[in-house]
Amino acid sequence: RSSFINGLRSVAGSIFNMPNEYFMSKYDRNSAPQVADLIGWEAGKGKVFDVFKAPILYPDNVVNEKRAFKNWLVLAKVLKVVVCGKMSLFPKAHGGLPPYAKIWQLTSCTPGLIAFGVTSTIFILSPDQEFSGDGIGAISSIPYHTVFRTVKKFFVVKWGHEHIKNIVQQINNYIFDGATKTQPDCTLDTAVEDITDSLDRVMAALDAESDSD
Repeated sequence: RSSFINGLRSVAGSIFNMPNEYFMSKYDRNSAPQVADLIGWEAGKGKVFDVFKAPILYPDNVVNEKRAFKNWLVLAKVLKVVVCGKMSLFPKAHGGLPPYAKIWQLTSCTPGLIAFGVTSTIFILSPDQEFSGDGIGAISSIPYHTVFRTVKKFFVVKWGHEHIKNIVQQINNYIFDGATKTQPDCTLDTAVEDITDSLDRVMAALDAESDSD
C-alpha cells in the first residue's frame, strides 16, 4: 500500500493540476486549503465526512448528486496508477501490458477496486500524511474504512444503472486500452452496513435522472 501511495503522490500534481509539492507526505496541506477543498474537508468535522459531498467526484468540482462520479477521468488516472504503475500516465514511458493488470488478470474494474480508487483520492487530497492502522485519518479524522465501504456499496447496488455503466466503461477504456467488460466482483461481501442517508439521496437522484435527462 505504501509503495502505491508514494507512487501516487509523485504524479498527483499532474492528476489534480496542482504543484506536485502539495502531495509530498510531509507537506503541510493545511497551508494549501485549495487541496482539501476538493474533498470538502473541514477541520473538526472529519468524523462526519461525507464522501458524496467531495467536489472532486463531480464535473467542474461542483457537487450535483445527479452527476456523481462523472468526473471519472481523475478517478481513472488514480486507478491506472494502482493497476499499471505511475509511469502508465505517460504513454511514451512504458510499453506492453500493465504489470499489475497481468498479475491480477484484470480486464475491468470491480466495485471494490473503484472504491479503493475513490478512497485513495480522498486520502491524497486530505491533510493526512499516512494511512493509520485503524483506518481513521490521524490529522483529518476522516474514517477511510467507512468511505471505502460506502462507495463499494454504492457501486454494488448501482452497478447495472446506465449512469454507472457508462462511467465504468469510460474508466475501463482509459485503464485497459479498450476493454469494456464490466462484470461485478463475485467475491463481494453481501453483508454490508445499512445505506447512509447520503447514499440514499444520491441513489434517488440517479433514479430520477431519466425523468429529466
